[in-house]
Amino acid sequence: MGWILRRPQLPANPQVFSAPRTLPTGIPLGRPAPGFLRETLDGRELALSELLGKPVVLNFWASWCVPCRAEAPTLAQAARRFRGRVHFVGVNVLDEIEEARRFAEQFGLPFPSVVDDDGSLLRAYRVVGLPTTVFVTPSGIIREVHAGPFVGPEGARRLEAYLLRLLKEP
Repeated sequence: MGWILRRPQLPANPQVFSAPRTLPTGIPLGRPAPGFLRETLDGRELALSELLGKPVVLNFWASWCVPCRAEAPTLAQAARRFRGRVHFVGVNVLDEIEEARRFAEQFGLPFPSVVDDDGSLLRAYRVVGLPTTVFVTPSGIIREVHAGPFVGPEGARRLEAYLLRLLKEP
């Protein structure tokens, strides 16, 4: 199976705090995030429901995804900066587990990654390309989606803007 990273044309101001609508990614905004209970790369189980109460950032990635490699340092830095205020969770999709573990170790990812070896979370969230980041409110609503990598200083600023908006959500 091959993947093509598709970067949709989004408005200059990606705030989407209104009624549910669908971005070009296909992910429905303003609706509950699909729940999951999955094994993490380190063998523990993680449920989305146990993270609610704080904002959650779900980052869909794979070790074989070149843009995911470019984005990993920015995500790791943001996760450390927002530790205790925002839960970051990686969703490793359609990957070899050992390769995924090496990726997480190489980039020092300070957050857990659940394993989506059959692509069912990929389908549940309607992700069409990697990396894709889904921003979930403390009450479990999909608020925003970013298709494509957060890279360099501009990517870090964009990611921080998403996170600051998410922290304002009830």
